[in-house]
Amino acid sequence: MSRVRLITRADDVGSSHSANTASEMVADAGIIKNLSLMAPGPFVEEAAEVLKNRREVCFGMHTTLNAEWDNVKWKPVSDIAGNSGLTDERGFFLPDPKFFAETKPDVELVMAEVSAQFEKLAKLGFDLKYIDSHMFPERFIDGLDEAIADFARRRGILDHMYFYNLPPRLEDFTNPENLPQYLKSIPEGQYFIVIHPSLDTDEMRRTGNAYYRGEDIAKARAGETKLFSDAVLAGLLKEAGIQTIRYDEAAFDSRAAVDELRERYKG
Repeated sequence: MSRVRLITRADDVGSSHSANTASEMVADAGIIKNLSLMAPGPFVEEAAEVLKNRREVCFGMHTTLNAEWDNVKWKPVSDIAGNSGLTDERGFFLPDPKFFAETKPDVELVMAEVSAQFEKLAKLGFDLKYIDSHMFPERFIDGLDEAIADFARRRGILDHMYFYNLPPRLEDFTNPENLPQYLKSIPEGQYFIVIHPSLDTDEMRRTGNAYYRGEDIAKARAGETKLFSDAVLAGLLKEAGIQTIRYDEAAFDSRAAVDELRERYKG
């Protein structure tokens, strides 16, 4: 029995060719066990071609209702009216979920988009086991949190909010000098981490906004890809008694922990 069980997830699969390539790399290395797919992503069909038949990873839907970059945008999968509160005047998702507090999109309309994203991924051949959310729009749309939890129950998939126990001092995970000692210091239990694998390419450098430069994003995500596709990390995890697992292999967190987390992200 492993001392620590660690749910490892890669987000934004399908958002770019660079993300897809890097997601293949971390899946090949065997450390990342869960891949979260962006149905509105322009490269999600490519992701299906190269990834959908992999049985060693668990696939989930990265529910996407926002597009945070200035020069890289996504549109809804469903047909949505211009006054829906979900999109801007060009039909693109809004850059930050905080704007939903002003636009107030109807939760039933939002769930129609969530369902359309799920159906698109299913039709592409992905066997979806869980649902999570991009940028936590649940914080700003009344009733969305509960609606997504109900959607997960009806679809027979797992709600990521039951598995959100982060390791202490998570920032030390990316400190190579202290990584061996840090991994051994993690208390016994089940935890979760998420990365955003990509490559340092012109494609990724086109991302960015007023808060994050595209060059910095590309460099940071390429660094995550390198770390989580490295056999050295796999060896360190094994030495520290840490087993990386899929969502469908994980134990549920307590209801009290889930409620506390939901309230924190609403605040």
